[in-house]
Amino acid sequence: MKKQTNLINSLYILIPGGFGDNLMATAVVEGIHRQYPDIRIFLLTKRMDIWLNNPHIVMCYNTRTILKQNPSLHKRAVVLGYRSYSQIRSSSKKQHLVDDMYDKLPLVIKDRQYHPRIYLTQPEKQYKWRQLQRLPRPLIAVAPYGGWTTKIQNKFYPLGKWKQLTALLIEAGVTIIQFGRKKEGPVLPGARSWTNIGYRRMAAVLLHCDAVITHVGGIMHLATAISVPCVTLYAGVEDPSVSGYEKNLNLFVPLECSPCWLEKPCADTKCKTLLTPEKVASETLNLIKKCI
Repeated sequence: MKKQTNLINSLYILIPGGFGDNLMATAVVEGIHRQYPDIRIFLLTKRMDIWLNNPHIVMCYNTRTILKQNPSLHKRAVVLGYRSYSQIRSSSKKQHLVDDMYDKLPLVIKDRQYHPRIYLTQPEKQYKWRQLQRLPRPLIAVAPYGGWTTKIQNKFYPLGKWKQLTALLIEAGVTIIQFGRKKEGPVLPGARSWTNIGYRRMAAVLLHCDAVITHVGGIMHLATAISVPCVTLYAGVEDPSVSGYEKNLNLFVPLECSPCWLEKPCADTKCKTLLTPEKVASETLNLIKKCI
């Protein structure tokens, strides 16, 4: 794409993905705004709640309705996407997905931002805070499941290992709360259910947590957005340098076949076998000690 040399007045951006994609896009929008503060940025997305109170945009349109009502907006918008997983798998290029998004812009951004943001109001931050303050510490949030529409089902840590992991953490005196949706699966033994509370409320709850353990996905991006220590279970599926954040504890298993970027579960689960619940628990407890 040819980059524009003259300053444009307005920029329409379409974000086709889910929560995680929108959170990555908040970093791109901030990068645009920092370098070109006079450009008016308009967002088109189905994840409106991620962009509430974002100071870098003028308006946010819901793609569930606006593209039917005003299809010309789609033609005007820059689509912030990234390489497909098959393209990443077949390429030696280890560029971050956020950089893929920046490269879609008709502008050159010299000082690229990579930290996602979500802007909570003070009343939102107070959600269930008294109840959370009464819970014994340390307090760790877990998100063991993922949506059925997730493109890489292979990335999820096995449920049996999640049960072992939470048992080890509870034995060490940790209070576990579980995020997600009830229909995704049962609450892990010993965990407290904080399911079905919505994305912004999850962000508010995370503010009170000492850490979160999850796979690569929306909650990983959310924890990063509010600077809560995040233990990301990469195993050998994805590459942290492509889809993760340096500030997080990215537990990756280096093998000849990793990262595989396979969308369907592979026959050989060696990478997940080597990422033992004992290792995850030990690394998480050490991280919490460093952060206290």
